[in-house]
Amino acid sequence: MAQERKRLLIVDDTEIDRIMLRSFLNVEFEIVEADSGNAAFEYITTKGDQLDAILLDISMPHIDGFDVLKFMADKNMGSIPVFLITAEPTRDNVERAMQYKIAEFIIKPFNREDVMRRLRSRLGVVPDYDLRNEELKATLAYISDLKVLYQRYLTNFGRTDESCQNVSDLVRIMLQNLIKTIRDFRLNDNAVDLISKAAYFCDIGEMLVPDKRLLTLSSYSVQLQDVHQDHTVLGANLIRLNRSPQCEYFVEICSSMCLHHHERFDGGGYPNGLEGKNNSIFNQLCRIADEFEHTRSKLYGDKGKPVKTVIKRIINDSGMVSPLVYSLMEDCEMQIIDYFLKKGT
Repeated sequence: MAQERKRLLIVDDTEIDRIMLRSFLNVEFEIVEADSGNAAFEYITTKGDQLDAILLDISMPHIDGFDVLKFMADKNMGSIPVFLITAEPTRDNVERAMQYKIAEFIIKPFNREDVMRRLRSRLGVVPDYDLRNEELKATLAYISDLKVLYQRYLTNFGRTDESCQNVSDLVRIMLQNLIKTIRDFRLNDNAVDLISKAAYFCDIGEMLVPDKRLLTLSSYSVQLQDVHQDHTVLGANLIRLNRSPQCEYFVEICSSMCLHHHERFDGGGYPNGLEGKNNSIFNQLCRIADEFEHTRSKLYGDKGKPVKTVIKRIINDSGMVSPLVYSLMEDCEMQIIDYFLKKGT
């Protein structure tokens, strides 16, 4: 799979810390460095539009991390995710950081797996794996077990998995079209299959929402809406419970979809308010497929499936996904129509 490498700026006055971060981050990311707050100002001012995230040390002489955050806020550059580096996230630091909506804290000494997981999840990066037969077999077995668990939950609430399957199949249709459309975007059949299967579970976090019955009411309080939004984090955490190296490819994709399938390209989604390219193409495909299925079910129930009307309504919601993803759905209109015709619905 060919994916554009995200560019990270490491801002830290301690050379050994920059070396340690660069030693494992440069495997998947393009790394640039600044050894002071002043150097960070210069880079952000001249090349900030080329950055996908910043790893920013709090404690630096003269101009510290919070000075850099204030500078970015004054320049209206808050859309760049910032990970604050600290030896200890004190209460004062956490409260000050929350004013700037930082992505997360990265704690010293660095834990390679933890740092990589946080960056991948926030930036929508999927590791590039060449799946071996034993990995694929283990992953498919895990997906099968997970599907049984999810289907039991749905059955307990009088629901079927039809919508889940529709979302999965819509992602597959668009992925296959994406491969044909973009020459440099390469996915083998196994990757397409696993990414599509991951979309099936995007709402699995609902299983862990307290008293799900309350959320089926036609109107509910803002507090319950907040609880419902938690299903994104809960779902991602559930998927990440599988720590088997053989299932890592699927776990990375699926947990990211669970966490970010309600984000919007314009930054108005949740839970992290990811904006633009900070959310992966896979998550955006899941987002638009999920929105399609939700709109279709809400407007027409189980009787009619006027695909053209639903697609038109979604396209009119500018800012939900990137222009590329909108175009993919439009280009796949006839395939989506054929899909529902074959289902007999």
